[in-house]
Amino acid sequence: MAIMLKEKKATTLGLVVIVGILIGSYVSVLIGLIPGENVVKTFFTYPFINFGFGFPNAAMLDLSAIQFQLGLQVKFSLLSIVGIFVSLYFFRWYK
Repeated sequence: MAIMLKEKKATTLGLVVIVGILIGSYVSVLIGLIPGENVVKTFFTYPFINFGFGFPNAAMLDLSAIQFQLGLQVKFSLLSIVGIFVSLYFFRWYK
């Protein structure tokens, strides 16, 4: 498997990891929409890594017609990590 990963580009691998994180976080949001609270739902959807900058007092550039607000926030849940592993599994078969 290590030989297969060396032949592929690092940028493609990075894109696959980001897509896996996004898919896992969307699944986490969908599971969070299920009504009711239980331990399993909380375990899979609770963000155990939560960091960022710029929120809620992000830098604001107001040009009257256009407003820019800069910031970044990252939240990882267990389903985000599962999404990374699933995307890497499919990446093994990518040529």
